Amino acid sequence: MPLPPLVRPVSVTPYLACSPVIACTHPAIRSRARELIRGTSTEFEQIQRMYTYVRDGIYHSVDAGQSKLIWKTPQVIVAGHALCFMKSHLFVSLCRSVGIPAGLCYQRLKTENGTYVLHGLSAVWIDDHERWVRLDPRGNKPGVDAQFNPDGDERIAFPNMEDPAEWLDPHIYPEPWEAVMHLLKNATDVSSFISASAQIQVPTRHMHRPSSILPVPV
Repeated sequence: MPLPPLVRPVSVTPYLACSPVIACTHPAIRSRARELIRGTSTEFEQIQRMYTYVRDGIYHSVDAGQSKLIWKTPQVIVAGHALCFMKSHLFVSLCRSVGIPAGLCYQRLKTENGTYVLHGLSAVWIDDHERWVRLDPRGNKPGVDAQFNPDGDERIAFPNMEDPAEWLDPHIYPEPWEAVMHLLKNATDVSSFISASAQIQVPTRHMHRPSSILPVPV
């Protein structure tokens, strides 16, 4: 099933701004970005290197068997692991630190045990193509094969949404949702954050559902 098209922002300016969360002026972020793009000659190469670093070089906390919840973006580099949200925050911070507009996206997924979780991913502006492309730096594993594919279809970690309560928000956000940040700051560990994330909802008018079936209560 094709992914819903992204809603293109009116301006890229908010997607270049730095903040306490999108810490693109932090010395650790700027230094790592410069290291990653050294020797590149195109924007594609720069995006690919930063994306591959976050996807493969920073482990997903669950995959790595880590219980500590890392939420400050510069600390993700030091810890070497984070959940999908903070990995997306890091990728967006790296992009903005070198002048590439990038933002955050959200998805709701049904897990194998029947519960629901919120998933964080990102989007980047491809200047040569004059379009936004979703990129998912969650981290690949068996059954998950996210890639940077600017010349073809978007390849995110979880493209298939068959349950009526799943959705992929087509909007791009310059900053994390407040509900996500509140939970990051207050959850005791990785497990408690993941469990509670199911309660975070996007407004109905922003939802994309894979079918016309009415959502089930969760």
